Amino acid sequence: MNPFLLLLPVLCVLVLPTSADAQMVTGDKMTDFKKVFDLKENGFTATQTACSLGPNILLPGDEAEFTFFLKSGTPYKGKVLVDVMKYGTRATKGDMWTPIVFKIEDIGRTEVEVDLPAEGGYVTVKPKIGDKFGGYALIINLGAQGRAFGATCVRVPKPEPGRERLPTFALDIGWPDEMTREVYQTFKRLGVKGARVEGGYGSIGDAHVDWAMENDIALLLTVGVAKTPMEQMPLGRGRPWLNADGTMKEKVKEDLVWLPSFDPEFKKYLKNVVKEHGWPKGPINAVELWNEPWEALSISGWAADIPRYRELYQVMLEAVSEAREENNLQVLIGGACSSSNTRDKLFPDGKDTFLPYLDFVSIHYQPLAADPALVPEFRNRKGEYGRVQVWDTESWVANSEDKVAGVIASMRSMGQDRAAGIYRGNVFESQQPEIGEKKHAVVQVWSPGAAVAASQQFIGQRPFKEILFKNGLPWTFVFGSRKDKSEDGSVVIVGDLAPSYSSNRTLFRSVALEPSAKMTLSDGGGRFILYDFYGNSVPSVGGKIQVPLNALGYFLRADGSPGSFDALLKEIAGARLDGVQPVEIVAHDLQAAVTAKPAARITLTNVLNRPITGKLKLAVDGLTLDPGEQAVALAAHETRDFSFTVSGGKADAANNYKLLANFESEEGSAKHAEVIHANVISRRRIEVDGERSDWKDALPQAAAQKVGVSEAEKAYLPFLDWKQSETTGQVTGWMAADADFFYFAAEVPKIEGMPRFETRDDDSYFYPEKVRDGDKELTWPQGVRRFSYAKDFEIPSGNGKHNVQIAFNAIPVDQEPWLAFPDGTMPRFCAYLDTDYEFALNKVGDAFGGGTEIFCLQRPGMPRKHFFPRQPKSAIDGGPVKEPAKLVVNGNFLECALPWSAIPHVKERLDSGQTIKFSFRVNQGDNAFELAAGRSASKENPYSFHDDWTTHWANELEFTLEK
Repeated sequence: MNPFLLLLPVLCVLVLPTSADAQMVTGDKMTDFKKVFDLKENGFTATQTACSLGPNILLPGDEAEFTFFLKSGTPYKGKVLVDVMKYGTRATKGDMWTPIVFKIEDIGRTEVEVDLPAEGGYVTVKPKIGDKFGGYALIINLGAQGRAFGATCVRVPKPEPGRERLPTFALDIGWPDEMTREVYQTFKRLGVKGARVEGGYGSIGDAHVDWAMENDIALLLTVGVAKTPMEQMPLGRGRPWLNADGTMKEKVKEDLVWLPSFDPEFKKYLKNVVKEHGWPKGPINAVELWNEPWEALSISGWAADIPRYRELYQVMLEAVSEAREENNLQVLIGGACSSSNTRDKLFPDGKDTFLPYLDFVSIHYQPLAADPALVPEFRNRKGEYGRVQVWDTESWVANSEDKVAGVIASMRSMGQDRAAGIYRGNVFESQQPEIGEKKHAVVQVWSPGAAVAASQQFIGQRPFKEILFKNGLPWTFVFGSRKDKSEDGSVVIVGDLAPSYSSNRTLFRSVALEPSAKMTLSDGGGRFILYDFYGNSVPSVGGKIQVPLNALGYFLRADGSPGSFDALLKEIAGARLDGVQPVEIVAHDLQAAVTAKPAARITLTNVLNRPITGKLKLAVDGLTLDPGEQAVALAAHETRDFSFTVSGGKADAANNYKLLANFESEEGSAKHAEVIHANVISRRRIEVDGERSDWKDALPQAAAQKVGVSEAEKAYLPFLDWKQSETTGQVTGWMAADADFFYFAAEVPKIEGMPRFETRDDDSYFYPEKVRDGDKELTWPQGVRRFSYAKDFEIPSGNGKHNVQIAFNAIPVDQEPWLAFPDGTMPRFCAYLDTDYEFALNKVGDAFGGGTEIFCLQRPGMPRKHFFPRQPKSAIDGGPVKEPAKLVVNGNFLECALPWSAIPHVKERLDSGQTIKFSFRVNQGDNAFELAAGRSASKENPYSFHDDWTTHWANELEFTLEK
């Protein structure tokens, strides 16, 4: 994404630095850093060595002394000017990693007389920091000698005291060599009560559990390789992928998973760690196995097979379970850094073996897709720890303060019990400068730290209740009172979520907001208060509160008097909205050929909280519509369809029709342009022989749009080169049906050979018995399964290959195995299940016997999985679809026949005259095309196709069977 990253910043893994380190942009690498602070160093340097408060964090009323070591290279006697500037950072459009620094205002200047030798000296100053919450920079000005950046600090609200067993927000601590007591104090002064740290073998000292206890921090231990002795590794070293000649690749990621013979020792170690430091005796409240243990290749030293993960997970859960039962501890067990990874590793067999022990699913980079909150088996789990929780342990998408409130609020609304959301390097930076022989501990705190503190103050441990406007704007996230307080709720208002995620993932993505858009409400005689994302109160004017409606998050609170919070919600519900486009327009495809004079259907949603009236005009190039205009009257937040009959015109051979919808009203106007199609499944018999003749005059679908590499995938594997080559060539699909089969054909740029997955040699993806490391021959230990990947996996859905996938949506969303949406939200707000049957249409390479294979990727009753090598099978599973199914590939053209027995729900709907929803995906290496991409009736949804980590568009395009 250029959203999304992936280092667990505390794992001591034995891997080489990679381009991942360049993904995050922090400190003086931020855009406009030197320009905004007007830095002219001229050889002059200023190094902060101390702050009287510990980390550079000021609470209300605090003053602080800052000590610097100044060195200009020549003696200097005179004044040192310390300029204080209030500054902020904002996001770069389309790039969540690169904050832009901007100036808010100059605060003041402090002067200090110094007499510095050429080798430099210490200076202590007590500058006047502004009283407003936010970020402040200290610039050291030595006149002609230059201006150097001295420090960054924040002023924040007073944090809530005490420990929390299950904090709703957490940051990462940092690498072990960065850890100081001041880093842990940073968490306490920001009000952050949760952290993720490394928990590998022999590395608990790196977690500094004593400092965590001092500062009320609950620690999640991510168990990884850490300091595992190399002699406990197969071959006595890490295992990279192999070259074709069996030699080890150099300077690449390695598998650092240890031998099974070391498991008992690791269990003993981990059990003792939990016994000594588990909650409530110590700070450890949870343990999970490995950071991002992706299949075949990961950033954290995991490249072992699924059976090895299951073996180690069993070791971990036994260690933690025994420790907590024997010592009356409360320590949760989690996994496995994404919901798809958790399903693939722990539940691919369709059994609930690990469910009693899975206390939380940790997710990474799943924007608007915290899907474990939708899984009934997780939600309904019983036992001491209740339902399976959803913890986001790494989705660093809000790396400037303008995004923090909206991201944390929306993450919680998705059903996340714990949010992350921010890369710690954009919140604070641990520095340990050495001056002479003395090392100093300094924590620079960047301006987003103030937004983090404000979110902890106003969201914190409050329970998410609901999105107040479930069919309109703005985004209004309601958080209830904490258990020990009444009238303590908070509301977060965000006009536009798209900059924090992706417009294609959000509802109402076409609704425009004017720069001056606002919500106006009464201040209730002073009972209601607006706060900005730093936590500063914004005064009302004339008894009115005005909330800007943009991508920034704002907090609304009541004064705590009896009934005040309910009164606030009522006031928000009736607030005045200005500068918001009044309707969302969604265009639908025609459900018959143009010659049959079908209806052109438009869906309008009134996104305002008041009724609107107006006129809707519709035009489609080449067609005559009756009527051309309709009167519209919509209640607040009402959605309604409007139909226009095609009364004349000429059919387009390419089946593409340019539509323009125009809505006008006194509340504002909206326009929408889109290419629509006649979505008709031809009723005809197809001879599946690779020839195009049977498809003559069948309506084509030639408007599949390109989808790129998903930001999640780039985040999971940041060290890969994600530069995309342009794909050229036409993508066209055709559909037909008769009494026996559903038929599909496609013409695509390229189709390449793949393995036959029915007979795939899974062992061939893993290490052989003997390999070469340079001049040495190494032999895998006898009696030990060779579990390290020797090359990348291949799976039926393509994974970077050239093939085609088709998907059917035939089961109503309220009958799917998952809930349709998280509690308190609404349909399609987040990811949801919209595909019931999915098939990969694969050409089999000559090296694998040639021919073709139709592989079922999804069908009702089977666990969602990706069919990795050595992945356990389930009783109801995917797999090759046998005769009478047929697939023929002829050059870049393919056609297939699926028997109705393979898609019974599809057959049932078509037989009853109902529509089905259908889509296809054409994989072309790192590129792909999908039929629903970019369509207003659809939105990005990861579960429309496999793979879960790639970009997909919801399977929402309706098709009818030709009469």
